[in-house]
Amino acid sequence: MAVYVWQQDMDPGFPLAVLDYTARGDRDPMHWHDHFEIALVLEGHGSFMFGRRALAADAGDIFFIDNSQPHVALADPGRSLRLLLVLFRPELIAGPGCRELDLGYLAPFRADERTASPRIRASSPLAGEIAQVLGRLRATWDRHDPAERHLVDATLRLALALANARPGARTTSDAARAAADRREQIRPVLAYVDGHCRESITLDDVADLVHVSPSRVRHVFKDVTGVSFKEYVTQVRVSEAKRLLLGTDLSVAEIARAVSYTNLHQFYKVFYRSCAVSPAEYRRYYTPTGGDPVPVAAG
Repeated sequence: MAVYVWQQDMDPGFPLAVLDYTARGDRDPMHWHDHFEIALVLEGHGSFMFGRRALAADAGDIFFIDNSQPHVALADPGRSLRLLLVLFRPELIAGPGCRELDLGYLAPFRADERTASPRIRASSPLAGEIAQVLGRLRATWDRHDPAERHLVDATLRLALALANARPGARTTSDAARAAADRREQIRPVLAYVDGHCRESITLDDVADLVHVSPSRVRHVFKDVTGVSFKEYVTQVRVSEAKRLLLGTDLSVAEIARAVSYTNLHQFYKVFYRSCAVSPAEYRRYYTPTGGDPVPVAAG
């Protein structure tokens, strides 16, 4: 499963977003982002995948996801999973040079997984208490009143303070810190591949980027994402090809070249292995009736 970068637009002066999101079936890809995420399950049943680890997700469950952890929310087959997402960059709460007290608000995202899960189950009274606070946060956010930013900030901090009350939430082991360090090391690699998938990309290129040996990148990359570096690059290119197939009228040969395949036969082979259909069949099947391609975002 490929891992992609979720880019969320946020006001640099107040980097926060509160939104509804619905996962339908298991179509969403694994992703990571440069912001923290609190996910409250509003409706449905499914699971959250953290790399290869799966945690069941039921209505009322709350998940705390850090800013370097590959993950995805998946609904049960044929069903949907509706989520309330609170997304914020860490500097909103604890910027450089902040008080130790402020840094402590982020502890729920750095907990040792051996003693504290990223999930608070709906059956816990704490989950209900935090859910109420998140509901107030959403209501305030939806008013879009800049004068209420202090209230938004304080409400978010209250939710984090409550999460800190659970056993083990403030315990960060050496192993947990090492895992977080590995994810941080791989983050610029993921971003580089995502931004340069139309170019030639080698393991040496990204090793130079993060200033470690290619063998170290290969090992850490597989450990963090669950896939090899080569497989990840291939899947990112296939994802870009699918966007171009549905969002442009470029020929298949032009799209193959656009995602760095000079051998058309090889592109067909890789695409079919990933999607179980040819590029032309994919375009015919997924283009909406009426013929107009789906617009593709720039990038």
